[in-house]
Amino acid sequence: MLKACLILFMMLPALFWAQGLEPTIPGDPVQDDNYEDSEGFNYGMSGVVGAINIGDETYSQFRLRPEISLGKFGFGLDIDLLITSDGEIRKEDWQDWEDYVNKIFFVRWANRSDPFYFKAGGISSYTLGHGLIFDHFSNVLRYPEVKNVGGYVGLNLPYAGAGFEFFTHNIYKNEVIAGRIHADPFYYTKVPILEKLKLGINIGTDRNQYGKYPDKDGDGYPDVYDKFPSNPDQYRDTDDDGIADNVDTDINGTGLIDHPSVNDYVAQTYPGITAGADSTDFNWLVYRDEAQKYSGNKDINIFSVDYILPLIETPLFNLDHYGEYAIIDKYGHGVIFPGFSSRFSIFDVKFEFRSFSDEFLPGYFDRLYEENRAQVSVEQTDRFRTYSLTTKEEVLAAAQNALGWFSFLRANVMDLGYIKVAFQDMYGEDMNTGKSLWANVTANPHNVMRLKEASISYSQAYVPYLDFGKLRTSNATISGRLVYNISETADLVGRYNEMYVDTNRDGKIKGNSEVISSFALSVEFTF
Repeated sequence: MLKACLILFMMLPALFWAQGLEPTIPGDPVQDDNYEDSEGFNYGMSGVVGAINIGDETYSQFRLRPEISLGKFGFGLDIDLLITSDGEIRKEDWQDWEDYVNKIFFVRWANRSDPFYFKAGGISSYTLGHGLIFDHFSNVLRYPEVKNVGGYVGLNLPYAGAGFEFFTHNIYKNEVIAGRIHADPFYYTKVPILEKLKLGINIGTDRNQYGKYPDKDGDGYPDVYDKFPSNPDQYRDTDDDGIADNVDTDINGTGLIDHPSVNDYVAQTYPGITAGADSTDFNWLVYRDEAQKYSGNKDINIFSVDYILPLIETPLFNLDHYGEYAIIDKYGHGVIFPGFSSRFSIFDVKFEFRSFSDEFLPGYFDRLYEENRAQVSVEQTDRFRTYSLTTKEEVLAAAQNALGWFSFLRANVMDLGYIKVAFQDMYGEDMNTGKSLWANVTANPHNVMRLKEASISYSQAYVPYLDFGKLRTSNATISGRLVYNISETADLVGRYNEMYVDTNRDGKIKGNSEVISSFALSVEFTF
């Protein structure tokens, strides 16, 4: 049975980067990139046999994921062999020294509450403070197509709760980075309740919002719409004939030579070409694609101060009070106050009042930031196209001042499944980003037709109103996951994910170019 399944999945096209879109919900501490210590030595091996699409190519995939855990130390590899249709190993994955570093999926020591800790590699969920800056940020959104070796390192000193932390999404680029210092300012006063107050100061920045799109030839035109990414002297090809506009005698592909009065290349290369020729032998009307040129980096910086104050701490019930103030440099500010979190019975609950000024969005560096930090915009007319990049920063101009609340609920039903819902409802004059909903339902049945997990997640974030009649919007995502047990060491895993980009800015999501979808079907095994 297992052998048959392995052969089957070698033949199925699957997009494995879907794992980077595993759902996260704001306010959920369970999803932070952390772990619990385990005693002794542990070793595990997981893997996938299937296929994967990268760009326009489909490869057979053999992936092994060994992990070693020894107390606080952990180490994981991702050894990925991609085989072409010709039976050759994909050479691009084994050429440079960075390729070998990328085979290390993670190295870690301890967790974020220990005296010293660090993690390097894939960071699936990273939050600072109470989420006004970083809220479940992920650097594995497009993994393994895009491999970011990120990391964080920190100290918790034995003096008044003092400590610091540093984070980067990619140790080579260091574009999206963060820092935090924290302390318990009343630790030595022994004042009841206040002595437990924890205070933190945070900073988050994207040093180059255009960094998502490389520019290999350095001509200022990103490779994503530079038709000649290896030639700094050429970038446009309006008729897509493989000849750059600046050396093309027929820019629009009309079948006629452009008249020298409208094409400088014709005028310079063929002087006197019009002598004795009929005017109808030339194209007199030339339309050229346009492309926005970018030089230098465009950064954005966000700062915040947060605190948490434990009020009640018992085995059956606890209650914390918290707050945070954040400001986006050159834009607006946001406040969480008051905020309360509690854990009792099967429930984890949060409730907080929020106040945002104009030009502010909470959780700016969120789970989808690596995708949304920059997008390609294409404006199409009947005759030509205009290419440019837009950034998430541009959304800030439309954000209006607002007051409202955020709530989170997690219910764990005897480990048979759980429900998680987060909701934000903000009010303000001309408010157009006030409503957000995140929801996830997961079932973990035991011995029910060998089904181990079934889950579905959906979100609409920062929209004028929640429209369940139009589930596909540029601010929505949907995902599902099924895990079926094949044997003691193997599971059949199916994933489906969709996210959306309104490329032409018409307010509608339609066509394959505006739907980023993935369907993955694979065998994952452990031993």
